[in-house]
Amino acid sequence: MITLGSRPKRAEQVIAQKASSDVLLFNIEDGNYYSLNEIGGKIWELCDGNHSVAQVIALVASEYETSTEEIHKDVTDLLENLRGGKLIV
Repeated sequence: MITLGSRPKRAEQVIAQKASSDVLLFNIEDGNYYSLNEIGGKIWELCDGNHSVAQVIALVASEYETSTEEIHKDVTDLLENLRGGKLIV
């Protein structure tokens, strides 16, 4: 489960490729492809094992000039989906 203190890290078996404003992910382990929009790509970049979920939320809110309350659920939902796809650990 993703918590505000979690420090998500990109999984080693995932290849990421920037395409226009999207980020395409390929999980070598299971052969699945994923596509992230611009904001999802920013969240993906921040999944380096150094940033907590709370920090990711704050950084994304700051960059896109919105409140942390507005994006909290969206960020945590995306992180849960990435975790479910074994794209982050």
